[in-house]
Amino acid sequence: MKKKVLIIDDDLNVCRQIKYSLQNETTDVYYALSVHDGLKSFMEQQYCLVIMDIVLSEADGHELLTLMRQAKPIPVLVLSSKPGNENKVRTFRAGAHAYMEKPYELEECLAQAEALMQLYVELADKEKRCYTLVFGKELMIDPLKRTATLRGEPLNLTKKEFELLFCLASHAGQVLSREQLYSQVWENDNTYDVNGLIKAHIKALRKKLTSANKEYIKNVWGIGYRFIDEDDDGRF
Repeated sequence: MKKKVLIIDDDLNVCRQIKYSLQNETTDVYYALSVHDGLKSFMEQQYCLVIMDIVLSEADGHELLTLMRQAKPIPVLVLSSKPGNENKVRTFRAGAHAYMEKPYELEECLAQAEALMQLYVELADKEKRCYTLVFGKELMIDPLKRTATLRGEPLNLTKKEFELLFCLASHAGQVLSREQLYSQVWENDNTYDVNGLIKAHIKALRKKLTSANKEYIKNVWGIGYRFIDEDDDGRF
């Protein structure tokens, strides 16, 4: 089954540029130039990603984003023609999973879109989330019991530390941005410092994993983090 992407933007050039760059044999891309058409299509079809401008002439983009996120758990990549950190924070609070200011680099936009689609497709498979994750003879993570053991000893993790560890381990070998981790683990919790929040929890996790013979969580400079599985040598 093909993946479906919806673009909501009143700029036809933006819609066409992203559509013809992102669309391929496995992905169909649709666009709407009005809020009415975009919301109608969003409610009637099953998409794995929405790309939208938060500055819309017909409606408050933040209110539209909140409405869409309440209706369906579909990731949203926001392209904003309004600069500033205040707008960025407000957009994440409204439910955005990723945020880019216009003008943006097309290659980066496409990479963000593909990463969000992949994450959504994998998380949509509920059965995958029920499997115990085992890494070598050291680390075991059980999502049903919400427990993690290292070398047979239980790890004393907080609720968010466990969810962050499981999110990273579920996508071992993949790079997850701080925004992706925040949207998956903290959902719509309010915070002014996403980077600081993620860094603090990663630091705490690493400290609790220090008895292992390897570093499980690697920094990927400028992007986020990658969980290293047993067959990974840790090089980038």
